[in-house]
Amino acid sequence: MSEYQILLLPKEGYWDWVAAARDYVLKFGTNLTSDPDSAGRFMLPLQVVTIAGLPGGYPAQGDIQAWFTRAYPSARVDFVPARTPAEFAAALAKRIQSGERYAAAGPDFGRVWPAGRCLAGLHGRADGRLQDADFAVIAQARVEAVKLLSSAAPEDVDRLRAINPQMFILVRLFADFRDRLVRAEDFATWLSYDMGQFYQRGVRHFEIHNEVNLKLEGWGQSWRDGREFAQWWLTVRNRLKALYPEAKFGWPGLSPDGFPMPERTNDLRFLEEAQDALRAADWIGLHCYWQTEAEMRTPAGGLGYLEYRRRFPEKLLFITEFSNPAPGVDLRVKGEQYVKYYQLLRRVPGLGAAFAFVASASANFPHEAWRDEAGRATAIPAVVGQRAL
Repeated sequence: MSEYQILLLPKEGYWDWVAAARDYVLKFGTNLTSDPDSAGRFMLPLQVVTIAGLPGGYPAQGDIQAWFTRAYPSARVDFVPARTPAEFAAALAKRIQSGERYAAAGPDFGRVWPAGRCLAGLHGRADGRLQDADFAVIAQARVEAVKLLSSAAPEDVDRLRAINPQMFILVRLFADFRDRLVRAEDFATWLSYDMGQFYQRGVRHFEIHNEVNLKLEGWGQSWRDGREFAQWWLTVRNRLKALYPEAKFGWPGLSPDGFPMPERTNDLRFLEEAQDALRAADWIGLHCYWQTEAEMRTPAGGLGYLEYRRRFPEKLLFITEFSNPAPGVDLRVKGEQYVKYYQLLRRVPGLGAAFAFVASASANFPHEAWRDEAGRATAIPAVVGQRAL
């Protein structure tokens, strides 16, 4: 857990609450304040705010937990219900005795994600196998996880693990859906061989397709809504699971959008319609994009995972794509944002990895690629490689 912790205590009777927290503060070396805004800004977004949960103890904010969700959505809140300083002291004493700085919050994800932290990841080449320049970028950036397409070369796995023996690798099962109907049975047949090549090399996490609420990716032709896609996804999963029983199949990241457009249907409505597949998925993927650092810190941008966690509190999540695609933002600035984003996510429970988009592409992504087609790295991998995690 984060070492940046601050105790938020009620202003009324403040020194009584300070006295109640004394032994805990001496044990764990925490900071203290009675000002919710000071707690929210303290080392944001790396901090944990431990709140003395006196009912009505923060009258200007009302429900203090709800207030933090609105005002500082990236801050992690550790709420300690207490009607008196004595109750607060007793609750903290239990933590001191157990050696646990924070109360257990939510499900224990250790069984499904032994790494215990969100890995700094990169999406591999957008089309085809990794090239020499991609491996150089991956090594320079010191990424811990790589997402490959099933159209990549299985041998890429070996080269990635030569760079980092602990490299986590996730594979997206890929096919072209443009202007054709793709039946689930056909997709499973087409992908079964390629998937097997990665499976034999120890890869176990597979994302079934991508941004399936776009017309380009099958919406409107291979399925009409989330319900139909859920059945399509389940058919693919069941067929491939029979061949590769240890595989962990993920729900694909959707194209995030707050309102419908002609080429895209609303992502949250699509989720609502597809509950059968989401319940069956071993993990859930999502995509997050932003154009400013401020937007990176909002649920509509980089913090899109908060809505998924609210809807799926016990599911392992992967941010299978994230980026700042804005053309006018300097690439060094984008790299600095990505470092902050990796740091923001590092200790989020149940978040497996976040994959920046994209190492390289033959076309279409000049403002996101970490290197150009001549093999020259942008400023991004050098900045990311200098991070401290």
